Amino acid sequence: MRDTDVPNKTPAGRAEISARKLHLNPRQRTVLIAINGHQSMQEIRTQFRVLGDVDAIIGNLRESGLLEMVGSAGEASNARSASPYAAPAAPVAASDEPQMPPLGLVRQFMNESSVAALGLRAFMFTLKLERCYSKEELLGLLPEYKRVLGKAKDQAYADAMTRHAEKMLDAL
Repeated sequence: MRDTDVPNKTPAGRAEISARKLHLNPRQRTVLIAINGHQSMQEIRTQFRVLGDVDAIIGNLRESGLLEMVGSAGEASNARSASPYAAPAAPVAASDEPQMPPLGLVRQFMNESSVAALGLRAFMFTLKLERCYSKEELLGLLPEYKRVLGKAKDQAYADAMTRHAEKMLDAL
C-alpha cells in the first residue's frame, strides 16, 4: 500500500461495525471504526503504530471486503474485487444497511481502542463509558480516556486516539 492511498469503508465494512458478524479482534475493530476516508495510509500508520503492523491489519480488513483503497487520484485500487463483500451486484439501499447512531459509534471507538490498548484492565473505564448517553458526558470522559491510554501505551498514541474521538464528537 502506498503512503498516499486512502482507505475507505465498504458497505460491508459499515454493516460490520454494528452487526459484528465477523468477530474481528479489538485492533481490527478499532482501525475499522476509525477509518473515515479522509486519512492517508501514512497518517493511519502513524496514528495506530502502537497496535502493531498496521499494514497487516488494513490488509486483513481489505481482504475481508470491509475496506477499499482509493489512490491519490481517486481511483479505487481494491485488488480483491472478486471478494463477496467488495461490490454488491445491486446498489445497497440506505434502509437495508444497519446504521449505528453517531454517538454509539464514538462510544464504540473509545471502547474498542481502550480494550485494544489495555486488555482486561480496560474494564473499569468501559463501565464508565457505558454510562455516557450524551455528547457532553463523552466530552467529560475524554481526559480520563487520554490518561488511561497514555498510561497503557504512550502519550503520542493517547493524543492521536483522543484527537480522533474529539473529531468524531465535533461532527455530531
